[in-house]
Amino acid sequence: MERKEFLNKISGGLAFTCVACMMAACSKDDNTGSGNNTGGGGNTGGGGTGSILLTINLTTQLLAVNDFVSDKGIIIVRKAAGNLVSSFAAFVNACPHQGVAVTFRKPSNDFYCSPQNGGHGSTFSITGAVTNSPATSGLSARTIEISGTTLTVK
Repeated sequence: MERKEFLNKISGGLAFTCVACMMAACSKDDNTGSGNNTGGGGNTGGGGTGSILLTINLTTQLLAVNDFVSDKGIIIVRKAAGNLVSSFAAFVNACPHQGVAVTFRKPSNDFYCSPQNGGHGSTFSITGAVTNSPATSGLSARTIEISGTTLTVK
């Protein structure tokens, strides 16, 4: 095999590998949410992935009960006063029925999959449990850790 032929075969294979890697990286869901920071909370739930999904500064966000933050595919609500893990609830911000982003409704203290956003009207309690179908399973809880005034969601 000549040098030119060898280099063409190797570079073609490398190009294919690079393109395949880039396509795989671009197709992964990075769970980015709406980016709307509108208040706050966290969670005692499980389901953590081990890596930090979201970090909240509790001196500037989630100051009052029922404040919430929806960012990076996570929705966090403050359920009670104090910077304890049990004072917060955090979930993946996607209805398990069809993946539509849920919103937190302060007046009813629940999560709602709005038909205006393409959802079907499912509601979930502050614990993430289904309270109105068509969803048949609850919101996917995330693990919360608090260190000083920093809340992290995993």
